[in-house]
Amino acid sequence: MRPLIQLAREAIEEGQACVLCTVVRLDGSGYGRPGARLLLTESGQRCGFVSGGCLEKDLCRRVWSATQSGPRLLAFDTRGNSVSATRYNTGCEGIVYVLCQRVDAENSLAIDVLDCVEEDGMLARLLTVYRSEGTEYAIGDMLIEMADQRFVSRSGLTIDDECEQKWLGSHRDRVLVFHDHDGDQVEAAVEILHPPRELVVFGAGDDAIPLVRTAAGLGWRVTVVGKRPELANRDRFANLVPGGRINVRCNDPAEECKRLKIHVRTDIVVMTHDFDGDLKLLPRLLDSASRYIGLLGPKRRLAGLIQRLYEQGRMLNASEIDRIRSPIGLDIGAVSPAEIAISIVAELIAVERDREGGILHQRRQPLHEPAELVRLTAGTTP
Repeated sequence: MRPLIQLAREAIEEGQACVLCTVVRLDGSGYGRPGARLLLTESGQRCGFVSGGCLEKDLCRRVWSATQSGPRLLAFDTRGNSVSATRYNTGCEGIVYVLCQRVDAENSLAIDVLDCVEEDGMLARLLTVYRSEGTEYAIGDMLIEMADQRFVSRSGLTIDDECEQKWLGSHRDRVLVFHDHDGDQVEAAVEILHPPRELVVFGAGDDAIPLVRTAAGLGWRVTVVGKRPELANRDRFANLVPGGRINVRCNDPAEECKRLKIHVRTDIVVMTHDFDGDLKLLPRLLDSASRYIGLLGPKRRLAGLIQRLYEQGRMLNASEIDRIRSPIGLDIGAVSPAEIAISIVAELIAVERDREGGILHQRRQPLHEPAELVRLTAGTTP
C-alpha cells in the first residue's frame, strides 16, 4: 500500500489528478478481493491491482471518461457465459465491482485514510457507498472511524443506528444493503484497514537477512535486534528493500526486549543461535502481548529451554506453550536460508489468516470465505 500512497502524493504535488480504483464487491471468484486497490495517474503511471492483470487494461481505458462527473462503479463480468459486451475469458467465474473515484489536492480523503493506517499505525473502519437508487446518498460517500474519531466525505453525512452497529461491530469486510429515508436501496462496502504487520527478529546473523528482506518486501515493519556490532548494524539491513521500514538495534536481546513496544500483532522470531541468551529472553517474550513467538531450531532445543526455565522456577502454563512455535515455518522442505525465510513468512501469514497452510490443490473448501452480505430492515431513523 505504501508505494500506492507515495505515487498519489507525488502526482498531487505535481498538480496531476489521479483515479483510485477499489474492489468493493466480488460475486463469485476473482483474483482481486474486496479492498484491492489500483491508482492511475494522468501521466499513465499506475500502482496496485484489481485483478491478476486481466482487467487492468480495460479499466485504465474506461476510467477517465467514466469519472468525469464524479465517482463511478464499474463492473467486470469474467464468467464464461457472460452476456456483457466485453468477454475477458479468464475462467474466474465472477463479477468484480470496482469503485473509481478521482483524487486530487481537494479530494484526498481516501488517500489520507490509507496514509494514517500505513504510516501512523492506526486501525480504520470504512463505510463506502458504491450504489444508491436515491439522492440521499451518493456513490463515493465515505464514513471513517479511526482512533475513536468520525470523519465523513461530505458535511451532514450520517447513517442510522442499525447500520452503524453493523458497520462498527463487524470483525470482517462485508457489504451492507439498507434503505434511505425515502425507501431507496443503498449498498455500501464495509472495510477494516489494519496497520502494517510488525515483525521483531532477534538475531542479526546471515540467516536473518533473507527473512528481513522477505518480510520488509511485503510492507511489514521489521525490527532486528542483535548484540554483535559487526552484525547488528544498519548497513547490513537498510538497503535490503528499497523504501523498506527496517529498524536495527544493537543490544543484548533480553535487555532490548524491555524497550520494545510489543503488542498482540507483533510477531517474534528468535534466531540468535544462543541457548543461554534465549533462556533470558524467552520469559520476557512470554510476558509480552505477542501472540506468536517463534524459535528457530528443533523441538528438543525448545524442550531444553522449557526444562531449564522450570528448574529456575518458571513453569509455563498451557496458553504460554501454545504461543511458542519451534521449529518454525511451513513444511515445504526448505533447506537454504532463503527457502527457510519463505517458509517462516508463509507460516506467519497462515497464522494471521487462521489457515493451516496446506496444499491448495487438495483443499475441498473454497479458497476464500464468500463476501458477507448483510441486508438491513427497510426504513431508517435519523
